Amino acid sequence: MKIFVKIRNISILLIFLIAGCDKKGNPLPSDIIFTAQLNGIKYKDVMPMVIPPGAKRTPVLEIVQGDHSYINIRSSLKPEDDSDKRGDFSLNIRVSLSEQIELNKKYSFSPIAGKEKVTGSDNLIYLEGAKQFVSISSTSFNVDTKYYGTGTLVLTEYDLVKNKAKGKVEFVIPYDNWDTNIKDLKMSGEFHCWIQNANFYIRK
Repeated sequence: MKIFVKIRNISILLIFLIAGCDKKGNPLPSDIIFTAQLNGIKYKDVMPMVIPPGAKRTPVLEIVQGDHSYINIRSSLKPEDDSDKRGDFSLNIRVSLSEQIELNKKYSFSPIAGKEKVTGSDNLIYLEGAKQFVSISSTSFNVDTKYYGTGTLVLTEYDLVKNKAKGKVEFVIPYDNWDTNIKDLKMSGEFHCWIQNANFYIRK
């Protein structure tokens, strides 16, 4: 009986894996996605339908509760053109939950004066309490350095049953590793992502 159960479970897993892959065996994309343009270059972060155990899931909206509660949106953005040499970026957006979340409200962000670019433990100045910020870091250049900018976030959908959220972002971030004559990274994007630890009331 135990052998039968194991065979059945393996068969179900194989069917699930095959259903989540294309003809070449590559994972099929899900509807969990972050699309963006960084200085006009198209980037995206698409979660595959089948995720190996222990793999990092992005994009994701995480709700962190404590003395200072906040929303944290994370995404690993890759250029759609694989030949683009600017590499991948890690995006992090934090929204304070000192008040109830509101749909279609513009949440605004601005960096600490003089701390638009920080390295290593200097990032702790943003992590203290529940400061609201947007940061981006390269996974190819100066990986220990984060850049903080200005802009807005709008949550357009928040489904606590399906644990999924949608929204739009517009940011300008000082960045010195793009091109010689470009000192700002201008970003616009949309996301549809998972919600983790979702138990906050949403005001419509």
